[in-house]
Amino acid sequence: MNSDLINLFGETFGIPEEKLVPGATLESLGLDSLAVIEFLFQIEDQFNIQIPDQPSPPRTLEEMVQLVEPLMPKAQSSSPGAA
Repeated sequence: MNSDLINLFGETFGIPEEKLVPGATLESLGLDSLAVIEFLFQIEDQFNIQIPDQPSPPRTLEEMVQLVEPLMPKAQSSSPGAA
């Protein structure tokens, strides 16, 4: 999974890294649908991307990563020296 995205998720919601597993439901991590949508907006701002409208928000951390990761700039997800 994309470490930049997972780190942002953990920092934003104060969730310990060990709970950030692909199959974890966002609801089990304490997020409601509004928090998920707001986080998607935060991702758009942070990574300067446009996430297409979805009929329903992602339900698991893995679904969120699958939605966002292909849209992220390659340098953002692979440059080891990025600060």
